[in-house]
Parts: sequence; structure tokens; C-alpha cells
Amino acid sequence: MDTSKNTLLKFANLPPFEKITSKDMYQAISFLVQENKKIVKKIENLKKLTWKNFIYLMEESDDKIAKAWAPIRHLNSVMNDVKTRNQYEKSLSLLTSHYGKIGQNKKLFNQYERFYEENKKNLNSSQKKLLADVLQGFKLSGVHLAPKQRKLFRDSQEKLANLESNFEQNILDSTNSWSKNYKTEKLLKGMPKNALEIASEVAAIRKQDGFTLTLDQPCYMAVMTYAESQALRKTFYLAYASRASNKFPLKGNWDNTNNIAEILSLRQTIANILGYKNFAEYSLATKMAKSTQQVIDFLNNLKVKAIGKSKQEMVVLKKYAKKTLNIKIINPWDLAYVSEKYKKENFGVSQEELKQYFPVENVIKGLFKLVKSLYGIEVKIKKTKSVWHPDVRLYEIFDKNKNLRGKFYFDLYARPNKRGGAWMDECIQRRLKSNGSVQAPVAFITCNSSPATKTSPAFFTHYDVETLFHEFGHGLQHMLTKVDYAGISGISGVEWDAVELPSQFMENWCWEKDVLDTFAFHFETNQKLPNKLFKKLLATKNYNTGMALLRQIEFSLFDFLLHMSEEKKKTKLTETVLKNVRKETSLLAVHKNNKFQNSFAHIFSGGYAAGYYSYKWAEVLSADAFMAFKENKLVDRKVGNNFMKKILETGGSKPALELFVDFRGREPIIDPLLKSLGLK
Repeated sequence: MDTSKNTLLKFANLPPFEKITSKDMYQAISFLVQENKKIVKKIENLKKLTWKNFIYLMEESDDKIAKAWAPIRHLNSVMNDVKTRNQYEKSLSLLTSHYGKIGQNKKLFNQYERFYEENKKNLNSSQKKLLADVLQGFKLSGVHLAPKQRKLFRDSQEKLANLESNFEQNILDSTNSWSKNYKTEKLLKGMPKNALEIASEVAAIRKQDGFTLTLDQPCYMAVMTYAESQALRKTFYLAYASRASNKFPLKGNWDNTNNIAEILSLRQTIANILGYKNFAEYSLATKMAKSTQQVIDFLNNLKVKAIGKSKQEMVVLKKYAKKTLNIKIINPWDLAYVSEKYKKENFGVSQEELKQYFPVENVIKGLFKLVKSLYGIEVKIKKTKSVWHPDVRLYEIFDKNKNLRGKFYFDLYARPNKRGGAWMDECIQRRLKSNGSVQAPVAFITCNSSPATKTSPAFFTHYDVETLFHEFGHGLQHMLTKVDYAGISGISGVEWDAVELPSQFMENWCWEKDVLDTFAFHFETNQKLPNKLFKKLLATKNYNTGMALLRQIEFSLFDFLLHMSEEKKKTKLTETVLKNVRKETSLLAVHKNNKFQNSFAHIFSGGYAAGYYSYKWAEVLSADAFMAFKENKLVDRKVGNNFMKKILETGGSKPALELFVDFRGREPIIDPLLKSLGLK
């Protein structure tokens, strides 16, 4: 294998995106896996174990793989094409197989146990936590199993990884396959000017007349929220809600129904092999929540608080829809439209009006100004041509002593062949190298808002502003970490139900006038967001929060109960569980073609299996953490430094509860969350 020209094996600091070719991808992973195998072989036979010849050597080899894999994984999400997808799937398959065997390598496990026992008196707390996590990882990978069971476990993991990847690709392919072209604006009445301009540009690119609407998130939301034609909204709703299912309007090989049944079955097998009753139990082994009952009680407690408010909210909307909009029955495709109309009429605020105060460039500057005020860090743009798309930018973060703390890429706009939603992902992890230098962490921060058009700049809705702040919160935990070991630096080693704390914490600032005053300027007049308009915005903060919370509880209960089920046959399980949960949480009749589960990537391909509840669990922590700022002078450097030191810099070096208590001086309480949602 000639690897001398492989770009993924040669870069020192940042992936050379402008040079990466698909043929580099699998070749790099294959080479690094072989290298990793040789290192493991060498370590298995070591008589004298030291941090340097063992723990560090393993970390360094794993880090090389992680650094080559990150751009492959990322490009598959943001610049998906046949060649990249093929290389991604081959690489994923190899890595799953390789690390499945590593996790069951008894000789290696014994070396870790021996090293820990021989050195625990001299290890610092971070080193102990790292090794405890590694040893637990071996146990959760089936290292103690009999050979036959070990193989079944590994085979199940490999099949699962491929199915989860396939699940994700089916969503992307079905989303990209469907669009509607309209020759004139007649049927698109009510649609925002910006959305129509983008639709016109999409049509021109596709050599079509008029306007082409797609299922990309910004376009879909514009239709559902503003299009006056109920028929148009229904058409888009049914296409979007049936993606990757047999109810999808277009015929294609994208149906995820069998994938779901197989994924659930394999997860059940994995859990059972390790002695857990179900996958939910297995999943909690690495989370803050101690038992499945604790999670169910937590969600049911929130459901009771949300249901009364959400029913009142629905009564108000139904009356309004009937009286003002002549909509006698609110269908799922009417809800966003009716909600927006009611909001504009009763609160005097619309997303379209607000957007004019949130040009993307202003919001970015405001975000950077806020983190400088809170943590004393400076964000600077770094010019580079080495990006995967012209819209992408690279930034660097420096602390008050001018030390480089991290770097990140912003990729903010929706486009074809890019996964929907928003996320932060690791590109490079912080770790201390053998020469004493620190490897600076690098993050990918990805959103899907509307791009600029020929006649106007790119704008964010207020929701988009919250989304950017949220993902940047994840990025800060990844980049500001001061932990020296990759396994517990940044978000690594953080319990999954605590990992949303820094991200949800950041959303709170989007509702503070003092913060908005630093960046919410009208794109034409440069006037600040007027007090009157802000008060209207603030009045909408708890508008329909009961319904929004109930929707999140529906997702969380569906996910958790699905993974708590011990039924062997999973074919009809998903429909049954969803139907039962909706009896308690759904306020509208669900259309028979709604197959939302078939595109629920969070739990079937995104790492949130039996963990979707984490969003609400961590929101308890984040609302309570934000109260520490509200109790002082809000944008308070002293509290900010404390939050940075106790939460953002500590990564997974200690249990999340311990870190929270260290910051807050007590365990978290739920009251701040209930107050922020208007439920108390």
C-alpha cells in the first residue's frame, strides 16, 4: 500500500480539505488500523508498564485514527456524494470491527488492570478517571464473555453500525429526492420574500422556471409557518413526515421500517449478552441517571406539569383558528401557521420582522463578544482556502494570555447533500503530546439556516440564533478543556445526559436584552432592537411552551420505552409504543401517513438511543447553572470564570454531578427550569 501521498496521513494541524480525495479515505483508515494492531500486539507482551510505553502509546495511535476519521465522517454529513459515502461506509465497517475486537482483547484488558493496580497510588484524579472509564469500556464491550458470546456481540455491533449508517443515508436521500416547482407566486402567497428568492435561485440552478421548493429545513419551515395555502402546507407536511418510509410520495429504496426493527433487535441482543434486561438499562451504565425507573419518573413528572398548560394553549389556538382564519379543525400542517398568525396578532411580533435584526454577521460578532465578556477569550477569523465549501469559515480562540485554546469551523447554511439539523462534532481533541506541547482541539459547528440571496444578506430567525448559541456551547466545552488526556478531554468521558448542559446554558443569553443590544441591529437602519419589540419577543418566550415540552416528552418517552421493551419481535413494536405514548401526549389527530420514527435520526443513528431524555435532564442543570448568573450581575466575569473553570475546562475528568456541585455549591434543583418554561 503506497501511502506516501495520502493527505489524511500527512497533515499536522488541520485536515487539508482542499486536497482530500475519496481514494485517500479508506486507505488511510486501513493503514492506521494496521499500525494500531501492531502497537496493541507490542503492548500485550510488555513486562514493565509505564504511562509512556503503554497508556500514552495507545492514546497516540487512537488519536491518529480519530484525526483521519473525523474529516471522512464530517464530509459524509456535509458534502455527501456516492464516492464519499462508499469510502465512509467501508471505513466505518473496518473501524467498528477493529474496535469491537480491541474492546474484547483480554490480554490488553489485563494490562490495563495490572497497570491500574500497580500505579493507583501515584495517579492523579484525571488519570484514575481515564483508566476507570477505559476498564468500564472493556466490560461494556464484552471482554469477560465466552468466545461464542464475544463473537455474537461483535457481529451485532458491526451489523448495528452499518444499519445506523444506512438509516441516516435513507433520510438524506429521500429528503433530497423530493421537490415541487411552481411557475408563479400565485400558490405561494404568504411565503417570505427571502424564502421565495432562495426558491427562485434553486429553480435557476436546476434549469426550471419560477420557484422550486425543497424539504431542506429552512424551506420546509417557511412553507409550514407562512404559506396561506392549506393544500400546499399539507403536501409538504405529508412529504416531510413520511421521509424514509413506504408512505413517502416518491418510490425509492429508502424505507427505514425494517432498519428500525433490526436496529432494536440488535441492541436488545447486545444488552442481553452483557446481562442487562434491555438496552435502556445498558445505556444507563454510562449516564447520570441511576435507573430506568428514575428516568420514567422524571419524564412523567414533567409530563404532568406540561399537559395542563398545553391543553389550554391548544384551546386558545383552536378558537382563534376557527374565528379568525376559518380553520374549523387544526390539522398537523396547520399548527405552525396558526401559531405564527396568533403570535403576530396577539403579541405583535413575527419571525420575519425579528429576522431583520439578526443578520448572520452581527449575530456571530455578538456571540464572540459575549464569550469574551464571560470568559476573557478572544475569537479571531483565520484565513484559509482549505475548506470543504466556500461558505465555511475557520476561527481560532485565544485566552487572556494570548494562548491558543482551540479552533473551529462554521458551516451555517442549508444546501443539497448536507444532513439536516445542527450539531457540533470533534475534528481534533486536546491532548498533551510526549514533547510537552498541547494538541489544540478543533471543532466542526454545523447549522442549516437560510443563506444570503442576490439581493439580501443571510438572516437568522430568533430560533436560529438560539441554535447557533447552543452548538457553540458544545464547541466551548470541546475547545476550552484543560484536560490532557483525549479520553476525558472536552466532551469525551462526560455522561451523555449531562453533555447538553453547556449548550442549553448558552441559549439563555438569547433572551437577555443586555446581550441582544450588543448585536441585534436592523440590517438597514442599524437601529438596536427596540425595547417595545423586545418586550413582545420576551412575551412569546413561554408562548406554547407547554406544547413544546409535551412534544419533547413524547420523543423521550417513545425512545426510552422502546428501548426498555424486552419483546423479542420488534417488527410492530415501534408503532405500538408510539401509539401508546401519543395517547397521553398528542393533542392533535396524527395522520396515518406520519412516519416520523423513520427519520428520527437522533435515536436510530445519532447516539441518543435510550438517551433522548438527556435534553430535558440536562436542561435542569443548565437552567440552574444560569441562575448563578441571574443572581449576580448577569454577564459577570467572576461567575463566568467559575463556570469555565468548573464546567467547561474539566471535560470528563470527574463525574458530572460532582462538577455541578463544585460550581453551584449544591445538587441541581428543578425549579429554575419550571420557572423558565412558565410552569411555575
